[in-house]
Amino acid sequence: MELPRKICTCGDRECPFNPANHDQGCTLCIEKNLKAGEIPSCFFHKYLPENPDRTGYTYVDFAREVMQAEYK
Repeated sequence: MELPRKICTCGDRECPFNPANHDQGCTLCIEKNLKAGEIPSCFFHKYLPENPDRTGYTYVDFAREVMQAEYK
């Protein structure tokens, strides 16, 4: 499972769901986020560079940031 470890942009290496900490790829992270009603941080990092003002990782947070980025 080297590929998920290479492409993972999450900086939280202490998170037990981070692909760097197990051999199940992105599955555990995605499952955790779906249960929490959130989007994995890699989506934010891919589409939107680091935002120090980010308040959360919910679907609404992602939509808000995309809309703000698209209509600046």
